[in-house]
This record gives sequence, C-alpha cells and structure tokens, in this order.
Amino acid sequence: MRNQFLKFVPSVLIVIALALLFIPKTVSFLDVEKFFASTDAYFQPAQKALFNSAASNREDYYYPGVRIGKLWKKLDIGAGFSGRERHHIALRDEYLFGCGFVNYSSCILPYPVVKEYELGEYRALQVSSSSQRFPDYQYLLFKYEPKTWSYFGRIDVFDNKKGEPVFKLLDNGFASVVSLAGMGDGYSTRFMQVYHFDGKSVNLVLAVPNEASRRGLGLLDFDVTGTFDYANGVLTGTYKVTFGAQELVNGRPARSLPLFTANRHLTLFWNGTALVFDPDRSDITPADLTRIVTGSYARVYAMFRSDFDKLQKAEGVKKEWFAEFLSVVKEEGGSVSEVVSAPPSGSQRL
Repeated sequence: MRNQFLKFVPSVLIVIALALLFIPKTVSFLDVEKFFASTDAYFQPAQKALFNSAASNREDYYYPGVRIGKLWKKLDIGAGFSGRERHHIALRDEYLFGCGFVNYSSCILPYPVVKEYELGEYRALQVSSSSQRFPDYQYLLFKYEPKTWSYFGRIDVFDNKKGEPVFKLLDNGFASVVSLAGMGDGYSTRFMQVYHFDGKSVNLVLAVPNEASRRGLGLLDFDVTGTFDYANGVLTGTYKVTFGAQELVNGRPARSLPLFTANRHLTLFWNGTALVFDPDRSDITPADLTRIVTGSYARVYAMFRSDFDKLQKAEGVKKEWFAEFLSVVKEEGGSVSEVVSAPPSGSQRL
C-alpha cells in the first residue's frame, strides 16, 4: 500500500506546481516602494558641441534612475502595448517617461519621485520624474486585502507641463485628477477626470473642464474656474465664468474690456454603475461646460443669452462690441432663435 501511495506523490506534486503557476501573482505596495527605494547610477556622456567650447568642456556624469519597464512587467503594464492603448495615445511613438511602445523593458526613469495617497481601503502611489524632460505622471492603485495592499490598476497622465496634476482619492472607490489638457499662446485648459474603481478595474466616468482661459484669440475672452466636492455619492461643482473682450484701437487690441461674470452649478450622482446628471440641481450640463471651451460664439451666446443681451443697453464701446458679436452669432447659427439651447430635461447618463 505504501509503495502504491508513493507512486502517486510525483504526480500530485506536478499538479500542485502547475496550479501554482496559474495562480495570479499580486504585487504589493511594499514591493513597489522597495523598487523605487533602490535606484541605480546610470552613465550620461557629455554632449560634445563643435562650435561651443563651453559645452565641449562639460564632464561626463552619473544620475540616479530605475528601469521602470521591469516594474511594469511585474504589474502587467505594457507587454508590447495593445493597439487599444496606442489608440488612446494617438500620433505618439512613446509611452510615459519617453518609453517606447516596443522596447519599453529597457526604459530608464531618471530622477524618480514617488508620492503616496491613502483613503480607506485604497492607496495610490504617484510616480514621476524630477527631470523636466518627462512631465508625465502615473498613479498606481492598491486595495487593502488580508494583510497586504495589492496592486490592481493605474491612471496615466501625459505631458502635464506647468506643475504636477491635482490628484485626490475620494470616498467609495473614486479618484479625481485635474491635469493640463492643452496650452498655447493666449489659451490654456485643465480638465478634471473622475475615475471609479472596485479593486479589480479602473474606469473613467467623467471628464469636464476645471479651469480654462482664452485671451486675444478672437472677439471673446473668457476665464473659467471650477471647484468640486464629493460626498455620499453626490458630486457637486461650482463654476465661475468671466467673459471679456479686447477693445480695439486702430484695429489693434488696446486693453481688456470686462463684460460680465456668471456662476453655474453642476450636480451628478452615482447610481451604482455611472455618474448621472441631475437637472433639478444643475443649471449647466457637462457638455455645455466643454462647449464654453471648444464651442462656437453661437453656442456660447445661447448658454448665456440673458447676460449677453444686457449689453444692448450698455454705452459706448461695449454696445458697439455687442453689435459686432451678435452679427457673428447670426452668421454662425442662422437666426438667433435657432441657436438658443432648450433646457435639459430628465437624467442624462454620461
């Protein structure tokens, strides 16, 4: 009997070994902290210049860094990167921190910086570089499991110039990120994105402008600033929208011409699967917030018509400006009545 039992032992051990291979391996918060705590010194040769003696005398040096691809491989990030991920980063040959899509495993993150966030059963680790060459940020997400914090997903923020994003962990498995969406001469836009996660996956559930400005790029200037609160499954936003124009002298902008300021409120609630627009507690929709930043004069006029129409009774430059503005609105939207938006009705799933 004993000999027969011993015959089955190797087979049982093989089955157990194979089963262990297919058990998902979790990476803990401690594992990731240790990874970034031990940086290596990487060699940077001096950049020689043919016509610049100062640059040619620059010395070689070493800088601290980590091979970020090794961590991504453990976290199952990348693996050659799918076409779906490439689609989200259109017209770019690089992923975060200058890492290529194909040979990312050898990519070095120079001067790594990590920052920790924690709320309830969730943790986030912000990963970035102090080098200004790579203004990218990655948020690695962890959920508390028995005796450990286990990694389950990530949020990527690309090319966030002018300071780091504003990241917050919110109650009930939500996080918000305010980051740069675009900037140039005379304009800038920062969007707030809200993510929901359950310890297994991460989903984007809302994206709306948080701050925006445009000056000297047409008839209308604006500044948009928003503040948000989240509690008990309800997200509320308060917006201040200030409109202005450029007073022209001999066809050139001479000074800023303030027009009016309007306040708007946005409320959404979580129904268990999505953030839903609440028209009863809102006087602007998420789509209209985006149209302020990207829409035509006709659309903006439709959203703030009562405020714009008060300029008909203004005097001097403001009245002249409004007449020109209204003519452009009519050209864009046909008759004025055609560009007036109907008030939102019913709950709107985003």
